[in-house]
Amino acid sequence: MNNKKDNSEGLISNSNAWNALKKHAQDDIQKTHLKDLLQDDARCDAMILERNGIILDFSRQRATTQTIEILLSLADASKLREKINAMFGGEHINRTEDRAVLHVALRALKDQIYQVDGSNVVPEVWRVLDKIQSFSEKI
Repeated sequence: MNNKKDNSEGLISNSNAWNALKKHAQDDIQKTHLKDLLQDDARCDAMILERNGIILDFSRQRATTQTIEILLSLADASKLREKINAMFGGEHINRTEDRAVLHVALRALKDQIYQVDGSNVVPEVWRVLDKIQSFSEKI
């Protein structure tokens, strides 16, 4: 008896959004050279974003505004926003270990609060970070 589940049905790589991206990459992007894309001033302007003093320049990528639209559709299809909210909410999204991921807490400032299972984990994370710093300064 095989207890292994076939999870391929729910894979994002089986979605219409993934297939659209794959088709776009094969039909449009693979045969396009970056030097040609850089000649399109409107494309370059559309591929540069500035928010709160941070500049994101995608113009030097072999991608078009259509590529960005398709990637955003893929993010929607994969429910990326819900998954990010779950991570920031301290939900148990590490299915292997049935626990929250601590990526956010690891990057938190000392006075920030990151709740996991009803407890703020930031002070414990900082205790470990301080121990690592102390150890690394000794060697």
